[in-house]
Amino acid sequence: MRPIAVITALVLGSAAAISFGLITSLIVFLVLQGRHPQFAAELHPLAISSLLFVVLTAVSGVALYGTLKHLRWRLLAQLAMWVVVVGVGFLSWPR
Repeated sequence: MRPIAVITALVLGSAAAISFGLITSLIVFLVLQGRHPQFAAELHPLAISSLLFVVLTAVSGVALYGTLKHLRWRLLAQLAMWVVVVGVGFLSWPR
């Protein structure tokens, strides 16, 4: 595999793992929201983070597919992936 494909695969794997963890936490928070009202305040930020990482997973999956198949649009997909990585980093960075 080419180095850019390896890096893209690492981004995809990391984003998928983080997405799984966030979505699992979101489900637990939704289930326990009735017993623990303090979870309600955390649902919105948790849902936004889950959505951001699901989008990153999808975009990096498309970028990896395009890179591995040497499709014409692979550079555009790579650019989109890196824009989303920077966007997720910017939006997730503590203020």
